[in-house]
Amino acid sequence: MKNMTAHSIFNDVLGPIMAGPSSSHSAGCARIGLTVRNLFGRKIEKAVVIFDAAGSYPSTYIGQGSNFGFTGGLLGMTTDDPRLKDAVQIAVDKGVDICFSKEMLSHTHPNEARIDVYGNGDKVEMSALTLSTGGGTFKITALDGFPVSIDGSTRMSFVEYTASDPDRIIEKIRAISGHAAVQTVWKTHEAPNNSNPLSCMIWIEGLNAREEAAIDALKEERNVWAVRHTGNVLPVSMRPQKEQKKGFYTATEALVFAKNTGKTVTELAIDYETSVGQISKDEVLSLAEQTLKAMGNTAYNPPDPKDTKAFGFLPYRACEMRRTYESGSKRLADIGCLNKAMLYAVSVMENSCAHNTIVAAPTAGSSGVVPAAIFALSDSLGLTHEEEIKGLLSSGLTGAFIANQATFGAEVAGCQAENGSASAMAASGIVAMLGGNIYQGFKAASMALQNMLGLICDPVGGLTEIPCINRNVSAVANAMAAANMVMLGFDPVIPLDETIKSMYEVGQQLPDTLRCTCGGGLCTTPTGKYFGCSKLP
Repeated sequence: MKNMTAHSIFNDVLGPIMAGPSSSHSAGCARIGLTVRNLFGRKIEKAVVIFDAAGSYPSTYIGQGSNFGFTGGLLGMTTDDPRLKDAVQIAVDKGVDICFSKEMLSHTHPNEARIDVYGNGDKVEMSALTLSTGGGTFKITALDGFPVSIDGSTRMSFVEYTASDPDRIIEKIRAISGHAAVQTVWKTHEAPNNSNPLSCMIWIEGLNAREEAAIDALKEERNVWAVRHTGNVLPVSMRPQKEQKKGFYTATEALVFAKNTGKTVTELAIDYETSVGQISKDEVLSLAEQTLKAMGNTAYNPPDPKDTKAFGFLPYRACEMRRTYESGSKRLADIGCLNKAMLYAVSVMENSCAHNTIVAAPTAGSSGVVPAAIFALSDSLGLTHEEEIKGLLSSGLTGAFIANQATFGAEVAGCQAENGSASAMAASGIVAMLGGNIYQGFKAASMALQNMLGLICDPVGGLTEIPCINRNVSAVANAMAAANMVMLGFDPVIPLDETIKSMYEVGQQLPDTLRCTCGGGLCTTPTGKYFGCSKLP
């Protein structure tokens, strides 16, 4: 099992609101690029993005939008910027040189890349080792060779200098920072214009704008060769771990909390988010409203094939499917609201494939599942907007427990981590909308995830079209069946947390070829090979 980390519902589960097609390969990369730009502190004229040759990027970076994600972020674009999908051409037009290559890196994660930013001439002025960790989340693990941990959720400052007189600089920083957390990192390093091999980084968290300006003045100190700042690029600023309120981080803990307090699932979701993030109840509800509205835009408005650019090999079918369904001209199996759920899921996924704005829930490759469940059920039962919000927050809370204990990254654990997680989230949301309690919601989530254990990630052509679109449909059908079974009294026996941990363990046992590398599954069928993958040579 991975180390426990508290994840935000709106940073990491119901979001980002982003340009498709991939949360980890386009949105996560955009957030990385934007953070690197912030750290560099000025306009970037040249950068090289170097992928780990043994990772996922080299075979999917074009099909899943890493090229425009990294480029857009380095240009200063956010994940929901409508220009993001055109970032590569925008960079060319602006004369900004962003290129991609591969070499063997540390391979600590399948989505590992180093970004080298150049100053004047051909000298690397800043270097960052980065990981896109799934669902739009990321980490920068090294900055100019110093070990760091940057995830875009809080303000950070870094002072780098050669260590001939370390105490003087440290004392000045402590005087400026006051209350802020200060860490010191040493390493052997060849600093610019200085042969002294011993260098130091001071790492400060939580400065305000005035304090950052005072830290900037240290650039004039002798031996200081870099002062860098980065802010929050996520919707919710996270509390430092030591400041997080005592609460619950797993489904088991949430059940105990619910039993002791009698709180509803909506109240539990609000309590959870306000305990890990610097956010109020009203702000949680406002973000939920924004998220649901963005989901509705993509579910109810499929891309029109007549005026939508195709980025893959599959024609857009959602509009035609919807017209045929509404005309009644085709004889169909009576599967109730699943027909509408199917149409909504296809609509969302086609918007993602068209690089339109969607909500990763929890990823872009599974973005159709939760909205399809919410809107199809609401249409079928005539539910209120408040009941839709309840379903959304229940889905988000379940997703947070998955993120805390496992992963959403298909590169790490296969499609079970994406569509399996989305199906579990949707199942708990459906139960909440049906009036079920939190115990039933977690049972339905466990059952839905159990049904999808071992699901591989094998995107044909490196694109999120086949089998991603149809798997979204099967995931929402699975969620509805699981919810109904539990509401009728069926018990899936294995608790949700145990199923989550099992999913992560199964993912670790899957070979790399079945984890979003185009190395197995449908990608290597004769037809799948025809579409190939845009791989770096």
